[in-house]
Amino acid sequence: MRKVLLFGAIGLVTLFLAAQTMMGKSGYVRVVHAISDAPAVDVFLSSMGKEIQTIRSAPYTGVTPYGDVPVGKYNVLVTVANDKKAVLFDVKGFEVKADSYTTVAAVNSAADRELEVFSDVGLNKDKNKAQITVYHLSYKSPNVDALGVDLNNAKVVSNLAYRKSGTINVSPMGVDLNVVPAGKMTPVEYNLKGISVAGGETYSVFAFGLLNGGGAAAFKLTPNEDKVVMGSMGFK
Repeated sequence: MRKVLLFGAIGLVTLFLAAQTMMGKSGYVRVVHAISDAPAVDVFLSSMGKEIQTIRSAPYTGVTPYGDVPVGKYNVLVTVANDKKAVLFDVKGFEVKADSYTTVAAVNSAADRELEVFSDVGLNKDKNKAQITVYHLSYKSPNVDALGVDLNNAKVVSNLAYRKSGTINVSPMGVDLNVVPAGKMTPVEYNLKGISVAGGETYSVFAFGLLNGGGAAAFKLTPNEDKVVMGSMGFK
């Protein structure tokens, strides 16, 4: 009997310590608006009866910094900016894990909109290299290669499919990227010039729009320096 009680007590202590360890833990989440024909959006997270507005009036091509979000499961509500009744997404059970990095992207078109969730590598820990992640969010576009013009057209990212991402570490330098159909050198769908990447830093490049689009829907590459901004998701 004493052994049973002892093992039971040990089990309770272990569970208590595990719970204490998880208290205060956070993951890091950012939001990307990649739907060219959708309006600016607001984003709300709710859990256990409490709702927080995390994003306000995010426009198309908007990329938030990573914000800290307490570990747990959330309902995610995305609405037209300043109109909470105009619901675009209502997602249940979105899970945030401790020390995870997640990109949540609104993709496709307004008519067939979806959320794509990327489990990211996280921030760069190599002080001698720059980390670059390319996200293919160009709706209905084929697989692409990203060629480093300054690297003798070496493939920075190879055969990247829509709604996928690829990460590479490179030496600090000025980066000039050409986006081409996978396995080809031409046509150059887009040339991104003048990115300077530093050792120990983390960068993303997002492919937005349509290859044959015009105006707001024109294909583009948008660079972003990735940072964590504590409290930016509304959690203090």
